[in-house]
Amino acid sequence: MNLTDPLHSEDDEARRGLRSLAQKNLAQEVYAELKRGLMTGGFLPGAKLKIRDLADVLGVSPTPVREALMQLVADGALTQTAGRSFAVPELDADDYDEVRRLRVLIEGEGASLAAARATEADVRALEEVHDALIRAKAAGDFRGALIWNEKFHRGLCELSGSKRLIRIVEGLWLHMGPLMNVLYQNREMPAYNESRHGHLDVLEGLRTRNGDMARDAIQQDITGAAGEILRNLRGSKST
Repeated sequence: MNLTDPLHSEDDEARRGLRSLAQKNLAQEVYAELKRGLMTGGFLPGAKLKIRDLADVLGVSPTPVREALMQLVADGALTQTAGRSFAVPELDADDYDEVRRLRVLIEGEGASLAAARATEADVRALEEVHDALIRAKAAGDFRGALIWNEKFHRGLCELSGSKRLIRIVEGLWLHMGPLMNVLYQNREMPAYNESRHGHLDVLEGLRTRNGDMARDAIQQDITGAAGEILRNLRGSKST
């Protein structure tokens, strides 16, 4: 930098640096919010995401939104075409089956680890999340059900204490969240064959520090709606 150049004073450099840092932090906040929206089913498969519209909703300028969307493209959570258009991928039945199988493995391991670490307070907090999920289902609030269901699964994995495992699970849920909308595409709650919700057995596994029980329960929960999702992905109504 030329210190004699009036257009490039040290004060100007400092101010530019602070503005750049603030912009970076804002982009990360937008990224976190859009990521949460994807993971909780806030965006449908195939949805087109417009920078200006998102900026208006979030109350920010287009720049941090664009940066956040580009990061989600890098994560594989969004697609980009023509250099400008962003969209939620439309995954097919094979894609879903792959995501589901990976979730069974990774979330199963997370539940097993959680059983060795969870405190009574942790279990109570997760039980409250499950109760909120059940209330949302009873009220026919499918959007709320998606949010609380994702929070239960994420919360369970957070109890594992493994940051790497949590990052992998979040990556899978970036694809899973939009797909979960397929369960409710007819605006009806799916009919489960099980008389006892799988989350209850997960909670019991945590209380008794039974890692195998927690693992089996969350794996069965993940696979429980597979048939419903696959039928809808293949274009037929659930029975």
